[in-house]
Amino acid sequence: MTAPLVRTDELAHTYGSGLTAVVAVHGVSCAISADTRAVVTGRAGAGKTTLLHLLAGMKKPTAGTIAWPAFEPSPPGPDLIGLVLQDGGLLRDLDVRLNVALPLVLAGRTGTAVRDAVDGALDLVGLTGFAKKAPRDLTGEQIRLAILARALAPAPKLILADDPAGWLDRRAGERLLDRLVRAADRLAAGLLVATAEQAPDGLFGERWAMVDGKLVRGR
Repeated sequence: MTAPLVRTDELAHTYGSGLTAVVAVHGVSCAISADTRAVVTGRAGAGKTTLLHLLAGMKKPTAGTIAWPAFEPSPPGPDLIGLVLQDGGLLRDLDVRLNVALPLVLAGRTGTAVRDAVDGALDLVGLTGFAKKAPRDLTGEQIRLAILARALAPAPKLILADDPAGWLDRRAGERLLDRLVRAADRLAAGLLVATAEQAPDGLFGERWAMVDGKLVRGR
């Protein structure tokens, strides 16, 4: 394993306090490097989404530590971490190209830099011929691929994907996950995918599980 992009030690996050407190993540110690290709499975409510939000710097831990030793500033911004959210839908009034470009434009990129980044991301996911399509003209699989392209456009060093193949059938989901792993390889980016489903054998180098907020290896 190469030097870690993100590292945690006894990481925990609790929602609320007192009798209503819910421990979503408890005592998680892990490291993700540029060569990590990991999938974490678990039932709904097991803590997978909260863990990804902590790793992305979107939430602060209530106990334990987290560090991003490969990034400056730390925690890194969204252009360095590609986060695929469960509810990260496309804007229906923008075509695929503009949907993918939007985060880049909001981050201050302009002109050729945006065009090149968008073209590269669409190529990574196999949507080059769909750049001018509106979301309503896409299949469910193509919509998920466009969402993925949007996260990949900044060429992140770390990709965190929360149920990226959600509501796709098994075969389409496997195709999307395969493209995601290949994209991580092309970008030389670390990859952690969270899913409630079983991931295809042989696709990920590491298989983790979340069980009641705790991270278990080798399931």
